[in-house]
This record gives sequence, structure tokens and C-alpha cells, in this order.
Amino acid sequence: MNLPNKLSLIRILLIPVIMIVYSIEPLRNQMVFEGAYHLSVCNLIIMILAIAGALTDLFDGKYARKHNLVTDLGKFLDPLADKLLVLTLLIIIYDQCNYYGSLYYLDTGGKELDLLLRWWMVLIILAREFMVTGIRLVAAGKKQVIAASWYGKVKTTLQFVTLIILLAGCAVLENPNNGDLVPYEPLYVIFVNILLIATLAVTIFSGYDYIVKNLDNLKDNTYKKKNKSQK
Repeated sequence: MNLPNKLSLIRILLIPVIMIVYSIEPLRNQMVFEGAYHLSVCNLIIMILAIAGALTDLFDGKYARKHNLVTDLGKFLDPLADKLLVLTLLIIIYDQCNYYGSLYYLDTGGKELDLLLRWWMVLIILAREFMVTGIRLVAAGKKQVIAASWYGKVKTTLQFVTLIILLAGCAVLENPNNGDLVPYEPLYVIFVNILLIATLAVTIFSGYDYIVKNLDNLKDNTYKKKNKSQK
């Protein structure tokens, strides 16, 4: 296994580490930076692991192309590792947004916190990734390996950036002075919403581009082959 493929494998191995870190309750309550807002140990570790994963994604592709190490295994592992890591972070952040949002709603007697990451956003990203994975499986059945497109790379990079910023935001909702939850800063809300809209737009467009470029793999050729064999 060459170096780029090892880096892709490392991204996959980061996923159980992130899951273990997130499942440790004391890490969620222990704070690293304190002030008007503060950052939990849990989210800091996950942010570092997410950034490390994003950097390996940036490096492995360039290294593989530069040293002519592009392989079928790499074309399979690289996008798979990206998808698994992104979806893991997405689910963790959605869980945090809803957890803090519900607490804020209860503690303020009905004043609802604006949830940055909504369920339909998660659904769109999940649907796109499952659709692309399905097309890859169909292509694999025809002994074809589809490499990630340029739009897919932009989509993944934007997803990583958005999720890391969201991860930081979900960690700083509690006021350490009195334990009450506080709302997001307005500028942060605007900035993250712009990022989310951009991420969703690129996600949808890259999925559309993927379908258009792989229409041949989606065609049902069974009937034609059957007719030819009968002739």
C-alpha cells in the first residue's frame, strides 16, 4: 500500500477515535479556554482530528498525482474516507446543536435558540453521498473505478471548513459564569448560515454533475443484452 492510500486509511481510522472521544462525558464538561465563551476538551480534540483528516485529504491527492501513485484502490479509498469522516462530524454536530438547542429552550422558558444545522440539511448531504456511493457500486460491478471529480473535492473542502467552524460554535454556548446557555453571536450566525448555504449548493451541484457524467453507468442494459443474445 502506497503513502496516499495509507493517508486515506488514516482518515477512516480517525472515525472510531472521534466517536470514542465524543462518548466520554467528562471531556464534554472539562473546559480548555474560559471567558465569555469557552471551549470543551471534547470539541477541541475532535476539531484537531478533523483538521488532521482534512490535511491528509489535501496532501494525499497531490502526492499521488505528483509521484504517479494513482491507483484503483486510491480512487476508491480517498472519496470513501472523506465521506465517512464528513458524515461522522455531521452527525456529532447535529446532535450537539439539538442538545444545546433543547437546553436553551427549556432554561429560558420558551425562547428558542436558532439551530444552525437543521435536519433537512443533514438529509440533503446524506442523500447526495449515498447516491454517489450507489453509482460507484454500479460502476464497480462493471469493473470501472470512478475517481473523485474537481467539484467533489471543492465540496469536501467546503464541508470540512463548515463543520469545523460549526464544531467550534457548538462548544461555546454555555456561559461559565452562571452555567446558563447563551445565544450565538449574530455575526457568527450570519457567517455560518452563508457557509451552510454555500456547502449545500456545492453539494447539490456536485451530485448533479456526478449523475450527468455517469449516465452510462445508470442505464439499464439488461434488456438490450437479452435481445442480442436471442438474436
